Formats: sequence, structure tokens, C-alpha cells
Amino acid sequence: MGDGKLELIEKLLAKAESTTPEEAEALTEHAERLMLKYGIDQAQVDERRRRQGQAPEEIVQEQILFTRTYARDFRELGTGVALALGAVHPLHADRGAGSILYLVGHVSDVAQVRRLTASLEVQAKVAMRAWWAEHRERYHACTESERRRARSGFLRGFAAGAVGRLVEARRAVWEHVGDGTALVLASRRDRVDAAVDRIRTRRGRARGSADGSAFVHGHRSGRQAHTGEGAVTQRRGADDE
Repeated sequence: MGDGKLELIEKLLAKAESTTPEEAEALTEHAERLMLKYGIDQAQVDERRRRQGQAPEEIVQEQILFTRTYARDFRELGTGVALALGAVHPLHADRGAGSILYLVGHVSDVAQVRRLTASLEVQAKVAMRAWWAEHRERYHACTESERRRARSGFLRGFAAGAVGRLVEARRAVWEHVGDGTALVLASRRDRVDAAVDRIRTRRGRARGSADGSAFVHGHRSGRQAHTGEGAVTQRRGADDE
């Protein structure tokens, strides 16, 4: 599965963003499965290269910097995407400029995580604004800190819903692979784990609990998200509420 298939994935998701909910769901599911199969294909190609003594696919460490009010929420979203796809190891760090998500994995796998995370971040912001417009009155007597906590809860719920869908899609795809392919995938993950063992990391502080109602609404919205890269019209860096 080469660049032509990646273009097909993007076209499917672009169409999903401008059609009926029923058709969008089918198109998105198709795109998700293609993305997961792409990862399997890349692993098999890389294994053949290794057996033939050729240079294997490089393991890289890339970072995504999240800034502004909900930086940690979006970092958790990216972490969930990495874990759900199953081939990239996420690491965390906090700096003055914001929250950093490090992605350790093979080049093609890291690219997939970045693509998904960027798309879902935009979708989460759009969904949060729509939810807040509908439920703002419920929080009229709350402090601004409590309002931020509610919006944070929505975003974390969105992430849980979207990532849950990805996990289900991965399970459906992986259950059909043979033992040989399963060993290839396991070996690929082992190489990434070995690379992570060589990286010194700092442990982040534990997160506080989210607003329960907001989390539920966000979870439902995340389940309905188009979990892949499409023709996203809003900017990833759009201002937070």
C-alpha cells in the first residue's frame, strides 16, 4: 500500500466531512481500516528488508507541542491515538511554552499518528464550541475556573470516545492477521520499546478529575468523530474558548 492508497484515505475522509451522517460513518470506517492495514503492510515490507540485509525503516523521535489553555487535554488525545494505533510509543514533558508529546516509532507510523492527532484536535475544538454554545447556561453561576474544567472534561471525553473507536477498528483488523504477521508486528513494537528504553523521560504530574457531565458529552462526540485526516477547513491553532 503506497502513496496512492494514502491519497485514497484522504479523499474518503474529505468526502465524509461533507455528506450525510450515515455515509460519513461508512466512509470513515473504510478510511480507518485502510490506515491500519497500511501500518501492517509497512511492517511486513520493513521485515523483508531486514531479512535481505537492507537498511530498515528508521525509528525516530518527533514531538508535537500543544499550547494554550487545553494543552494537556490535546496531548492526552495524541497519546491515545498513538496507543490505539499500537506502533508508536508516546512520552510526555511539560515546558514553559506548553505540553509536549514525544512520539517514538518508525517513520511511517509516527506520520500516521501526527496526521490523526492534527485532524482530531480540530474536530475536538469545533465539537467543544458547539457543545458549549448549547450548555453554557448550565454553568452561568460557576467560576471561570469551573467553566474551564467543564470544557476540559468535554475534550477528555471526546478523546476517550475517538480513541475507543480506533481501538475497536484495530482489533477488527488485527484479528484477521496470521501468526507470522502478528510476530512481525510484535517484533516491530519491541524495537520501538528498546529505543524508548534509551530515552530518559520525566514523569508528568497526575491529572485532576474532569467534569462528569462534560466528559460524557465529549465522549459521545468523540465516538462520532472522523478519526483520520480529511479536508480540515479550520486551523489546528484556532483560538481556544
